[in-house]
Amino acid sequence: MKIAIIRSECSFTKGGAERYAANLCRELCEMGHDVWVLAEIFADDIHPDLKHIPIKVNRTSSSLRNRSFNENAQQEARKLNAEQVIALSRSYPSDAFRVSDPLHCFWMKIRYPGKIHQFLQSLNPRHKTILSMEREILDPENTRMIVTNSKLSKKIIGRYYDYPQERIHVIYNGVDHSQFTADTSLRTRDTLELLFVGQDFKRKGLGPVIDALAMAKDDGHICKLRVIGRDNPTPYQSQADRLGISNLVSFEGPTRQIQEAYRSADLFVFPSLYDPFANVVLESLACGLPAITTTTNGSSEIINENKDGYVIEGATSHLASDIAQCISKFCALSNETRQQMRQHARNTAEEYTIHRNTKQFIAHLSQ
Repeated sequence: MKIAIIRSECSFTKGGAERYAANLCRELCEMGHDVWVLAEIFADDIHPDLKHIPIKVNRTSSSLRNRSFNENAQQEARKLNAEQVIALSRSYPSDAFRVSDPLHCFWMKIRYPGKIHQFLQSLNPRHKTILSMEREILDPENTRMIVTNSKLSKKIIGRYYDYPQERIHVIYNGVDHSQFTADTSLRTRDTLELLFVGQDFKRKGLGPVIDALAMAKDDGHICKLRVIGRDNPTPYQSQADRLGISNLVSFEGPTRQIQEAYRSADLFVFPSLYDPFANVVLESLACGLPAITTTTNGSSEIINENKDGYVIEGATSHLASDIAQCISKFCALSNETRQQMRQHARNTAEEYTIHRNTKQFIAHLSQ
């Protein structure tokens, strides 16, 4: 099958959505499909049979960047005459659109609470463009089927858009188990290590994590926090300073060895305000790292409460205290019980493979 995949960035070294695109492309090539990826930013080490068509983007403004990528990618897709067009970024028309990025209609309500604030922000050219494109994508005339990676996204689409629910398919992400391997040995550390990984510190909930770290300390549970990801750390360093815990928080920037960070940590803390399905949670489980996450993150759907992690209500005023309670609960466990949680985390993740994800995707696409 000749397949065109549209994704602005496709690389193993970027964020979860970019890695998903790279894994899907590689797996489709391994399955014998003729795959073309239409991307602005592309890593050439994904698969030798994968063909790349560069997409030019007007970066004068965010609105022009989104519009120009869609228009130029669609122009190249028409030239290919592919049997199937899969959009992994905001682009239409397509045979299948996968919800990789946050649904903007929902994110706006979380990011800008209050109807007046939301209305004013909806006039912002960037938000206006993304909301307009989202409406076009979720028009049944423009997109034959939608793939979501969580029930959360399917529910949000049903709430805000008139798209047939029977044409929306939930396919959970997969993870590369050869790359993300687990250390489930018994540990006897005096000070537990928490890990936060993300590219957008505000949306991923770093502020409440730092507050929770201070609360847990006041409760008698002193932990260290590693922060890995590309964003401005200054406001969060100042927050840690104000709380008197700057010695417990390290900001390390991005890394190409994220699996090593997962394996060395004791607890993954990812209280995202909103994510369709944060793949970092699945990656952490695959490395035997129990996770705290939120109901507003689709990957919370694979967590087994108190067995391989904790799920708390997302985007609330009491988010920090809820995180702190989970941290304290985890710290109070015996070393043997924490070891069991690491094993359960790995067992949970083993169900979710890239091959399984791709097979399910192709099965729906072929219907």
